[in-house]
Amino acid sequence: MSWEVTLAVLCAAAIHAGWNALVKRGSDPLFETTLIHAWVAAPALIAVAVLPLPGPTAALCLAASTAIHCVYYHGLAGAYRSGDLSFAYPIMRSSAPMLTAVLGGLLLGEWPPLAGWAGIAAVCAGVLAIGLASVPNSGVAARRRSLGWALLTAATIVAYTLIDSVGARSAPSAWSYVAWLAAIEGPVLFCVVFARHGRGLIGYARVRGLAPMGIGIASMAAYGIALWAMTRAPVALVAALRETSVLFALLIASRLLKERFGPLRWLGAASIVAGIAAIRIA
Repeated sequence: MSWEVTLAVLCAAAIHAGWNALVKRGSDPLFETTLIHAWVAAPALIAVAVLPLPGPTAALCLAASTAIHCVYYHGLAGAYRSGDLSFAYPIMRSSAPMLTAVLGGLLLGEWPPLAGWAGIAAVCAGVLAIGLASVPNSGVAARRRSLGWALLTAATIVAYTLIDSVGARSAPSAWSYVAWLAAIEGPVLFCVVFARHGRGLIGYARVRGLAPMGIGIASMAAYGIALWAMTRAPVALVAALRETSVLFALLIASRLLKERFGPLRWLGAASIVAGIAAIRIA
């Protein structure tokens, strides 16, 4: 993997960790996530007006990805509602890369080299170690609920990663695909959540105003970088490298959210760094 792609994905990982931390800090993670992606549809509509239309394959991918992302955002909100960022985030992110690599090989014919597998395994192990080292502020029952939501979220991550990688590669450009995804996904998610929590969502939106739009732009920019990278490198390697966002989430959780930090997390962080090095030379 080239330095250009590696650095771009690491930048996207930092942004991803940042917007997840902002969702966690919100008073209602589901409403916050909904507004973030609903508001970003406005600038996305401006972008799609000047970008080329997606082809038939990309259009199918957009439809499938939108449905899966709605489940993903509900799972994300459920995990953050029940557990700490430093517990839920590593669990959901560590579970996805290895399965993505296997399915990517079976479905896309992209089997990573030996160094790539070693890097993916090291990143997954490090991310999982960070999550297992966490001691949530909530009780055992809440931790189990958070774990269940995190595992559901991980499954959706695998699904939309593979679907969107195909969509981005078949579209005129990765940025065209991500703009169309943002334009479609936000309104659909808003309608789904509004159908279940109409008054609560509207009241929350009045309090938050336009503030979530900036977070949404950052979120889609980070995902756009990841999809762009998948058009230039194997999906499995990009997906694993993207999980280094856990390192940034760890710093945010310890510094801003005041979540406890233990020595096992340092071992996890070291494993992730080793994994980055292996992926870089793969």
